[in-house]
Amino acid sequence: MTQADPLTAPTDQIDAGDVAGVAPPASRPLTSAEREMQELLELAKKLSIDGDDDDSAQPDADAVQAVAGLGLDQPVEVEETSVAAFLTDDHLDDESEDAPSAESVQSEDAAWFAINTYTAREKEVQKALNLRIRNMDAAEEFVPLAPHLIPEKERDGGDQYALVPRQKVKKFRRGKSVDDERQLLPGYVLIQIRVDPDNGLPRDQAWHVIKNTTSVIGFVGSEDEARALNPKEVADIIGQIQQKEGDVDRGFSIGDNIRVIDGPFADFVAEVDQYNDDKTKVRVLISMFGRETPVELDYEQVVKE
Repeated sequence: MTQADPLTAPTDQIDAGDVAGVAPPASRPLTSAEREMQELLELAKKLSIDGDDDDSAQPDADAVQAVAGLGLDQPVEVEETSVAAFLTDDHLDDESEDAPSAESVQSEDAAWFAINTYTAREKEVQKALNLRIRNMDAAEEFVPLAPHLIPEKERDGGDQYALVPRQKVKKFRRGKSVDDERQLLPGYVLIQIRVDPDNGLPRDQAWHVIKNTTSVIGFVGSEDEARALNPKEVADIIGQIQQKEGDVDRGFSIGDNIRVIDGPFADFVAEVDQYNDDKTKVRVLISMFGRETPVELDYEQVVKE
């Protein structure tokens, strides 16, 4: 029997009375303050401020790391920050055909900015910005996206400006693999804006178009000064978007319990010991005859318990 290649380890609702700690008696009507609190809670729920059980609204660990690496988890921070490791050395190198140069992704008279949005509203903001820029005759203030950054199914014949960075992934769920995509920067939309040569900031019309768009919280930066992104960081993100094969979303991690659904060990429950995304292989520890035995399986053969 040929020895397998070594695997590499991986790198509900709140009642208004609860605010005061005691629910109001059912026999008396709500006060104006309680009614106002209920309205605020409902508004927060609609805007997804109070959380969302939808899996699509839950960023994975890599995406959270990317946001932190770019400094986007601290909107008032104005110091330069480097891009997260998974957007640079771990996935891209200087010779990669998918990694564009910093000069090629940014116009001389413009800069890339990040726009903070409400949770799970990125695509909504993207569409709204594209329409507002066209309808408000503000196209001269923005740089259109290169065609290869617009998915074919989203092309509508007109220029588009707002970018929601997404990467192709192979997702394994319930023993099946499907091609999917994930957002690299949950809660943010990127856009390239032509800036005032005197201060390097967007002009008033661009500010107005963006800050008055529904579900936009504001620019990343201080309250009255947007912070431009480093072109190298944007180039790394675009390189991730352009990669023909993205990451693997396996659905489990080391230490998780999984159930084997195919092969001679079907119906066994085991613990994940190691995995290899490149080969889509996982090594699990199955308890047999009073001892734990390591077994190598395909990702399609297991599901998380």
